[in-house]
Amino acid sequence: MHTLMKHKILYFFVAAAMLSACNDDLEDSTFRISDEEPAATWLKKNGYTMWTDLLEQADLFNTINLDASYTLFVPDNDAVTAYLESEKYNSISEIDSLTACGLVKYSTIAKTKYSRIDFSNDVLPDTTASGDYLTITFDEQGNYWVNRDAKILNDADIEVTNGTIFIIDKVLDPVDETIADRIDENGQEGGTWQLFKELLDATGTYRMAQPNGRASYTCFVIPDSIFEQVGISTLDELADSLKAGSDGEKWKETDNAMYRFAAYHFISRGAFSTNQLNYLPSTKNPLLETEAEAAYIEMSITDGEFYINYDKGTKDGVQILQGDVSCKNGLIHVIDALMTIKDPSTLPSVTWDLADNTTLSSLYPDYRLTSSREEIIHPMDSLVDNPRFPGFTSSPSADYSYSWNPEESNVSYYVAASTDTVRNRLLNNDALQLNLLQYNSITMKTPTIIADSTTYTVGLAHYNEFADEPGNRITVYIDGERIGDLFTNGKDPYRSIAVTGTDSAALVGTVKFPVTGRHDVRIEDNTGATLQLDYMLFTPKK
Repeated sequence: MHTLMKHKILYFFVAAAMLSACNDDLEDSTFRISDEEPAATWLKKNGYTMWTDLLEQADLFNTINLDASYTLFVPDNDAVTAYLESEKYNSISEIDSLTACGLVKYSTIAKTKYSRIDFSNDVLPDTTASGDYLTITFDEQGNYWVNRDAKILNDADIEVTNGTIFIIDKVLDPVDETIADRIDENGQEGGTWQLFKELLDATGTYRMAQPNGRASYTCFVIPDSIFEQVGISTLDELADSLKAGSDGEKWKETDNAMYRFAAYHFISRGAFSTNQLNYLPSTKNPLLETEAEAAYIEMSITDGEFYINYDKGTKDGVQILQGDVSCKNGLIHVIDALMTIKDPSTLPSVTWDLADNTTLSSLYPDYRLTSSREEIIHPMDSLVDNPRFPGFTSSPSADYSYSWNPEESNVSYYVAASTDTVRNRLLNNDALQLNLLQYNSITMKTPTIIADSTTYTVGLAHYNEFADEPGNRITVYIDGERIGDLFTNGKDPYRSIAVTGTDSAALVGTVKFPVTGRHDVRIEDNTGATLQLDYMLFTPKK
């Protein structure tokens, strides 16, 4: 065997062993070894020896030399020395390998090669190897900052064979605090968020700030100073202003005004940065659904200023005082006014990700993972009628998440491979995978949809392996009523839906809802093919 090939094979297995020891997220990936100068080698050659010593302490030096399209934020020697002093280490050798591994993974984005041109004064869309988000911001002097804490020192991108390196002036400390932790820290007696914390405790909505699998959240926090501006300093005064009653036990009921006010400050469908919120007014759907049932917040730009729930009558709205407070499970935005529930100026479209489920996110560490080189399939049949998972049944009830007969149908949670150029178009990179015998079905419950004597256009984004055989049919029933038919078109196996609902190949039909609430959707496969159901879109007709 050629000597170079022997070295490559040995190098791969050594790296795999190191990844396993470090419990690295990339341990199941396969990479080509570069024959040229990769990141770790370049760093050592160019004098960044403190960080390369840390790489070796973490058993990740060879890993960072793999050809994996890395973006690396590397502290210079002075920054590492300052970190050692602050943590009272005499040398890098005193740092345990698990801590070293955490520092390296938090500073490494493992599947995307960013350059300065990609930075947009925002949270980076890809997570680090530790599963966390980093924020890049600019200042008036043209400096770039990571997490508003570490300044990027190099004026130009440092290109190496397997990625891009940015030298920074401070070691990035992994964010360990959850939204709940941040609220706790600032909500103790005499703290700046004390009344908001008391509100979450009193209404039982504090659970919304706590980790739930890989799910990310957005929380809008009202500081005490804002409550004081409107003459509120106690929960009783807040309840009186909301007409929620004085019975504290009733505050925990989901239809109570106190509960709804607290839940209105949480979005469970992702961590939305200030830039993302600012972008929404330019779209056709500037609304986000909150955890208060059938309640949305609306973004707008007025006179160049960003507002939440802007009122044209009072010419005022809610603004963000401090945005993008990073947490392990999402983002906090501190706001400058009480965010009271307001009817949106336009009826919202509802995008329903069919795999958006808290049980799935807590069960599967690879929930919505975007960096896997192989597709991931988790069979879900064992969840049916299991008392641990009451939302998965073979006998539909009023509060189920999914219902199907596991003896006749197989349902799985599916995550697309990063290399799959078709399926990586799936919303959130995941889907429900169905293997139904002919004419079998799965039944689900929609999110809350507002009824306003409005007709909704209904679309189903999906992947059908038999798409090259025109005529295969999917039938959709809503509240027991059949809504049109979906026929495969013999072309693209993946059918998405435009927000306007004009994609006829994914268009199901129309429906009018008599009441605001959640609705039963049953999806039946008339062929018995493998289907991957992505999302449904309910678009109000103008």
